[in-house]
Amino acid sequence: PELTRENVEATFRTLHAARGVMFEDGVESVFRRLSWNYKTNSPWLFGKRVILTRFKEKSAKAWDSYPCHSTASELDDLARVLHVFDGKPEPDHRNGWYHRATAAMKEQQDRAEDDYVSVRWFCNGNAHLTFKRLDLVDKMNRILASRYPAAIAFDGRG
Repeated sequence: PELTRENVEATFRTLHAARGVMFEDGVESVFRRLSWNYKTNSPWLFGKRVILTRFKEKSAKAWDSYPCHSTASELDDLARVLHVFDGKPEPDHRNGWYHRATAAMKEQQDRAEDDYVSVRWFCNGNAHLTFKRLDLVDKMNRILASRYPAAIAFDGRG
């Protein structure tokens, strides 16, 4: 479309009207990126603990490692969802999970956390994410259940 004030306003109105669907798309997207190769990762819902693959990558120096940008971005997506469900403003992306994990790794720590999750990483590059607020996990599972009612019989006991 031609770049006019009316077209720009119409685009923003459409995006604003679809914000709920886009939010639910984000929850589903985070869920779909989980690996089902681990017993704790349920293909039906978010559980108390999730195993993340590719959390940590090695640098050219054998003793040095750093967080994977894409996995840290997925954690930032999850953090935004949890903040919104908790009625809090979205976190500042400049202090996101990449920054948090990098700082911990420089201090030779194997974990970092915030108000919603605790993340512990391992030498194989994977990480265990443990949710602290299961009430918010239930809200994410309700979104999945609403999108896949025949596959997910959500009973609120995630």
